[in-house]
Amino acid sequence: AVDALTNCHVYPNPPSRSLREALAARFRVDTGMIFCGAGSEDIIRLLACAYATSGDDILYTEHGFLAYPISARVAGANTIVSEETNMTVDVDAVLRTVTPACKMVYIANPGNPTGTYISHDEMKRLRADLPRQVLLVLDSAYAEFVSEKDYDPGWEMVEKSDDNVVMLRTFSKAYGLAAMRVGWAYAPESIIRVLDKVRNQFNITGPAQAAAVAALADEEHLQKTLRYNATNKRWLEERLRGFGFELSDSVANFVLAKCSEGNEACARLNQYLRDNGVSVKPGNISGLPDCLRITVGPREALDKLIATLESYFALANKG
Repeated sequence: AVDALTNCHVYPNPPSRSLREALAARFRVDTGMIFCGAGSEDIIRLLACAYATSGDDILYTEHGFLAYPISARVAGANTIVSEETNMTVDVDAVLRTVTPACKMVYIANPGNPTGTYISHDEMKRLRADLPRQVLLVLDSAYAEFVSEKDYDPGWEMVEKSDDNVVMLRTFSKAYGLAAMRVGWAYAPESIIRVLDKVRNQFNITGPAQAAAVAALADEEHLQKTLRYNATNKRWLEERLRGFGFELSDSVANFVLAKCSEGNEACARLNQYLRDNGVSVKPGNISGLPDCLRITVGPREALDKLIATLESYFALANKG
């Protein structure tokens, strides 16, 4: 990646060939079934624009990733939202919500910002009961963090699909390359060909491609990251429960904390954190105004978060 920075006068390889080949080798799949984009959010938008248009419906669940409705609007499509149960994708609710005009269903698994997941069997049931013409997009951005044995990010579903399943992955989370903007899709070759037709010519910079290839080869660092997340996520959850927060059953690298005193108290707490240099993600933008999404970041950042929460609740108790 550093070497690539010295050659910024050279245009990047348009199809990200080296990265596609590295991904294919790492996961032992066909290079022709891999597409690379400027973050998985880029691919979410490309899929919407390629497979939906004015008058079509795109479905996502009520606490789904904000890129889904934004991408639908870019494509001129309508959005329909299915209810979740306990902040978790409800397959039956999704199936009830599908309309004859539905062209695509986005499912974040694990969810963002909830961190909850549904099993491989439930996801297969969803695909089996969806109309064949509906494209099912499995957004598995946090897959590396999931250790539950009944989870699968989508490999088998893509391979056994009738050209109607896409799995999305990213280098932004477990690989720590969020600023580089590198995501990828695993999908039937027919879908990959469509994505290659609609992407920008030079959609990923040369340094970003090189960084992703290097990160993919550094398995030791990935495993270190996963161990760090598991240990410090447990530590963070214990301390947040000590403050009285209710937590979702997150399997990702973040915790969704519900403020017991309601929406306004949650907003005040978020503002206090920001005023003291602590940044968390407010849940109001995802229909969860009484929640905060807190990433398992560097330990010094977590220590500062806990110290700031202690001072906030000390002041609140005095008041």
